[in-house]
Amino acid sequence: MELSEIVRQPIYVFRRILYKLYEITHPDEPWISPKAVTFCARHLNKEQIGLEWGSGRSTAWFGARLKSLLSIEFDEAWHSRVVTVLQNQGLKNVECRYIFLEHSIDEPTKSEYENPPAYVRIAEEFEDKSLDFVVVDGHYRQACILAVLKKIKSGGLLLVDNTNWLPIEKWGVPDNWPVVHQSSNVMTQTTIWQKP
Repeated sequence: MELSEIVRQPIYVFRRILYKLYEITHPDEPWISPKAVTFCARHLNKEQIGLEWGSGRSTAWFGARLKSLLSIEFDEAWHSRVVTVLQNQGLKNVECRYIFLEHSIDEPTKSEYENPPAYVRIAEEFEDKSLDFVVVDGHYRQACILAVLKKIKSGGLLLVDNTNWLPIEKWGVPDNWPVVHQSSNVMTQTTIWQKP
């Protein structure tokens, strides 16, 4: 959005300022919508096993609330930063793993690949119906969703950030999975489904 457009939209500017203040006053919370953070705080517990594609502030936050979490990151420098945070917080139940992308970051991703990238194949490390909580907020999002659906147990949660990027039905989540939470901040929409 160009500066001239922002100036003409004072409500948008005001909401951006409010959200920036929220981020400053909540420095450890995930970069998802604040209402989705509240939903997760109420529904995550130390009995649950999680998988996250896309590491960041969320990794330590989710990890502190789960029994175990595997987080996958494709940016090596960012991965190193997250690992340092995890070590500083003493979160031994969280593994942050670096896996390089097999396609250019600028290349549009697909929902299915003839040879799924290693980043997506991480889902194969888990038994079917073994995961309680999955976050898709990294690369190859649609492919990651399709790869992990059978790994989530009944009642488990699937959180996808930036669902405003595509019509909701294009994300590949089965129609019979109810949306149990959906909210937006100024820039993104977070949607959470529950496996029947």
